[in-house]
Amino acid sequence: MRKQAGVSRRALVAGAAAAGLLASGRAGAQASYPSQPVRVIVPTDPGGAMDGLARVFQRAFDQTQALSRNLVIVNMAGAGGTIGTRAIRDAAPDGHTIGFWHDGLVTSRAMRVTDFDHTAFEILGATGFAQIGLATAADGRFKSFQELLTFARANPGQVTVAANIGLPVHFVPMRVAEAAGVQFRYVQAGGGARRYQSLVGKHTDIAMFSLSELIQFGQSGLRSILMLSEERAPQLPEVPTAKELGLDVVSTSGRIWLAPKGTPPERIEILRNAFRTAMRDEQVARQLRDFGLEPVFVEPPKVVAELNQALAETLPLVERARQIQQNRGR
Repeated sequence: MRKQAGVSRRALVAGAAAAGLLASGRAGAQASYPSQPVRVIVPTDPGGAMDGLARVFQRAFDQTQALSRNLVIVNMAGAGGTIGTRAIRDAAPDGHTIGFWHDGLVTSRAMRVTDFDHTAFEILGATGFAQIGLATAADGRFKSFQELLTFARANPGQVTVAANIGLPVHFVPMRVAEAAGVQFRYVQAGGGARRYQSLVGKHTDIAMFSLSELIQFGQSGLRSILMLSEERAPQLPEVPTAKELGLDVVSTSGRIWLAPKGTPPERIEILRNAFRTAMRDEQVARQLRDFGLEPVFVEPPKVVAELNQALAETLPLVERARQIQQNRGR
């Protein structure tokens, strides 16, 4: 019995030592991450709203030391964001490459522009969401959304929308048109700056913008005519919401952080905690508000649920868009 007890004690000691080494190895692996700067792929040109937001967090991580290594912004514009999102998806899943995008992930898939959607990534979370609305040129032919609707009902397909085909700036105005029982015509324009130029140049009638863009461009030739938020934006108190006008359309745009599928869970959590830490910084919150964002960290389950809903709302519109295109071709 004594001999067996001695063997048992030695086994317990050996087991404890092995467990300690395993735990130490895991802790060491976690402590060594990140071992190099973390690349952030932003699927736009430098200088845009998404790029500017990514750089807010680049500075915040540096100042708050939320992560032990710096973020390095890599801009990969083109094809409505699909070049950059594909690069995020295909990067090595080691936590040293992440990305920053929005619900264009699901609209591009719905339009079959890409063969992947949000399920091809690890969702880190969303750092705020933007209110969005519709605008026209300040000196354009429509002074209000009601005036535009009256014309659209009498002239199907004659109101033109500057869009980025396959992205939310295409599909959200489609939802508005469906709810109002009118038909718009969609013109490929591109990003926010190009949609602004299309409106002020009188090439198109309306376009969708984030709240920060509505405020920015409102100082140089745009008139905001409709908000798609639950309530009026305090920054634009004179602009009605779609719900006020009897249209059941509410939409916001989340700012979503992504990692390649298969990135180790412990590294995902380190990154996620870094964003949570940055979001608690008042300077970051203030900068996000300057971009027209609600400065809240949205946890992955809610982000996924909202993307699933966006996909479900978009798919019927894709078929409707194809029917319109087919009818025009006859």
